[in-house]
Amino acid sequence: MIMHLLRKLLVRGAAKSPSLRQWSGSSTRLYINASFPFLLSRPRLPMLLSSRTYEAEHLVNKLPKLQKIRTLEVSGIDKDHPARKTSPSVKITGVAMSHKTGMLEVSWKEGKTDIFPYVWLRDNCLCPACFHAASNSRIHPIKDLDLSTQPQTLQVLEEGKQLEIVWTDGHRAVYPAAWLYSHAFNETQRLAQARKFRLNRSYWGAELLKNLPQASFHELLIDDSALLSWLQQLEIMGFVLVTGAPAEPGQVRRLAERVAFIKKTHYGEEFTVKAKSDPSNVAYLSGTLQLHADLPYYEYKPGVQFIHCVVQYEGTGGESLLADAVHVAHQLKTLYPEKYSILTQTPVDWFDKGVDELGEFYKILQIPMICTNATGEIQRINFSQPQRNSFFSIPAHQVAGWYDAMVTYHRLLSDPSYCLQFKMEPGNILTLDNLRVVHGRTSYISGPGERHVEGCYLDWDEVRSRRRVLELHLEAVSQD
Repeated sequence: MIMHLLRKLLVRGAAKSPSLRQWSGSSTRLYINASFPFLLSRPRLPMLLSSRTYEAEHLVNKLPKLQKIRTLEVSGIDKDHPARKTSPSVKITGVAMSHKTGMLEVSWKEGKTDIFPYVWLRDNCLCPACFHAASNSRIHPIKDLDLSTQPQTLQVLEEGKQLEIVWTDGHRAVYPAAWLYSHAFNETQRLAQARKFRLNRSYWGAELLKNLPQASFHELLIDDSALLSWLQQLEIMGFVLVTGAPAEPGQVRRLAERVAFIKKTHYGEEFTVKAKSDPSNVAYLSGTLQLHADLPYYEYKPGVQFIHCVVQYEGTGGESLLADAVHVAHQLKTLYPEKYSILTQTPVDWFDKGVDELGEFYKILQIPMICTNATGEIQRINFSQPQRNSFFSIPAHQVAGWYDAMVTYHRLLSDPSYCLQFKMEPGNILTLDNLRVVHGRTSYISGPGERHVEGCYLDWDEVRSRRRVLELHLEAVSQD
């Protein structure tokens, strides 16, 4: 009764703030400002109860701009543990064996069917001898896996909530219906799993300058809901401008440690960028810093970068440049498919050599400028004029074609239709996807204390892990 009254109060309180809405889909929430759909906002509510949301139908009527951000879908909550049921309504109505195909067909209460390979079912037995629930780990020896195993008997238990299989070797396995349903080999479940791995990207060009994705530094430090929204936006959009940080060193560490641990490089854990008389990196010069992605010579390149503006040059210059290099690569593929192919297939020699905070370093990596996976999806962009080695490990007759493709790509990245240009203010922290977004800076006249930024890196593995944990925990709170 108390919780019911509190929920009513929360809805009434939120209704009094028309510029702030919470949207809750069937999975996890993104906090969206109704006037500015990419601005990270949230109602000023106690964190324990902030996950209470309006009904989806109410929001569709009240938020006409919602259709513009359909790409901001977020992953479902990971409920892989066999003790955690995805839906109490999932029930098995029938099962059938096919020894010819080595498949078990399961019929569901909703009228659909799924097939499960025998060998997969045996490999995924959830009994204590085969599966260690506390660590969520399969433990039975691979050498004992019989590839020709078959069910000897089948039995549906607990009114369709469980399936028992006794295998030909006498081993007994029991599978929760909800677990089987969520692990089915159909397209719906494959897509759901893909969203857990990585949120769908939303691509952008210079039009985003009118409405930059933003988050509050103060809120990110104290509120897990705001932290989750920021991480989701960072993954979807590729960058978020965090505002309101103190204009003093040490703030990137405070923000990074709310997520995971800092990725250390030969520049240290945190790095400072000021104009230097004898720099080890062109970023320390006051001239134009061309569009680039950091550390292309790292095989395991840091995926997320923070850049904190501590002191900003007050005169003309020192403006930040940003471009969605994956989006622009897609445009390159459409306009110049042969040039795109060259940049995805030609290995480039990237290197960095010098001395910095942690001593002498010499890094080398051979990898294309645009890296794709087996399905052709772009996984990583390597783009940095200073860090491209003069040694080029390709036949001489291929060099001119590669340069033509690279220059064309650069022209598109620099085109005002794709490249954002704005001036960071002291206390701003630019958080960006270093595998996707290229950044740069216009020139400025250097002087003592004229411009000072501090930065650090994190790995996407840790950032996505934190996002999934927050989704899991906040969803659990919302269901209490």
